[in-house]
Amino acid sequence: MNRLAALLLLVSATSVIGCDRGSDEQPTPATERYPQAAAQDVDAQALDRARTLIAGNPYVRCLLVERNGVLVMEEYFNGSDENVFFDVRSITKSVMSALVGIAIERGAIRSLDQTVGEILDPVVPELEPKKRAISLRHLLTMTSGLPWRELNSVEQDYSAWVSSPDPLRWILDRPLDHEPGSFWHYNTGASHITSAILTEATGQSARAFAQDQLFGPLDSVVGNWPADPRGYNYGGHGISLQARTLVRFGRLFLDGGTFHGRQVVPASWVREATATHWSTNNAMPWGSGYGYFFWTDHDARTGLDYYFATGYGGQFVVNVPAANATIVATTAWSGVPNAGANWSLVMGTIVQTVLPGLR
Repeated sequence: MNRLAALLLLVSATSVIGCDRGSDEQPTPATERYPQAAAQDVDAQALDRARTLIAGNPYVRCLLVERNGVLVMEEYFNGSDENVFFDVRSITKSVMSALVGIAIERGAIRSLDQTVGEILDPVVPELEPKKRAISLRHLLTMTSGLPWRELNSVEQDYSAWVSSPDPLRWILDRPLDHEPGSFWHYNTGASHITSAILTEATGQSARAFAQDQLFGPLDSVVGNWPADPRGYNYGGHGISLQARTLVRFGRLFLDGGTFHGRQVVPASWVREATATHWSTNNAMPWGSGYGYFFWTDHDARTGLDYYFATGYGGQFVVNVPAANATIVATTAWSGVPNAGANWSLVMGTIVQTVLPGLR
């Protein structure tokens, strides 16, 4: 979806939503609804406007805002609550980024320059030399050179890939479109290769490694995370997490990879993963740059840089380092009409309404 189309969808979506209060109900003042906002220098009125913008959408599930480690806003919609595990789609990729950083720190993976051939030859033998030379760095930056139709494409590869008897082999059997490391192209299929590499290098499934090394230390639990027929958890989609876990994940990165004084993700990895390594050529709104499975951008209105994890249909963990803030949102996506409009509605609300409220 190009930027103009997404913005038009956002305007269309916001024009039909209403307030979540009944006409006879007296509205709760914003300062009472968000009593901790003022102490964290957050505009409670901005939070209330954000809630109003998305509350009438039947697919939005939550919106949480944390600043300085204080949860100033925690809203759930349409029957959701803090106990629900949300399938957050491509936020899975950003989780995989953290797992790779941990695996490198622990010595299970030598470096980002290790290649598909070095690690996966035993499970996908006889790959051509250029594919064997695809590195973890290429995978994490979406520069593998493997073809994939997803963003801004009418035809889609996802269904054929995910339903194939061997998704790992399916994507690696595709003929290269570009030399690895020469061209940015968003590729969920190629991101799955990262999960296979992590599993083969650590001897644990991505889910088990994530629980032991990432979410366990965050006092959190991984919910469902589907796997391919080989048993590799999908590296590009499908992890299920609770909203507060997503906030902790964002806070972990804001705090340089530490949680309650424990270094969970290397600080150097946090810096590298969330830096801009490639331009996306505005492949989608509010994501002009790309790091290691994280999107990056700059908001001209507020002057704030931010980076984010995002998933299909409206899943977000948005970090604003200069404001020391994390914003989390989830949205239903399966069987939902206009999932792109819902994505734009929620991200537009975050950038255009929540960010200006971070005074």
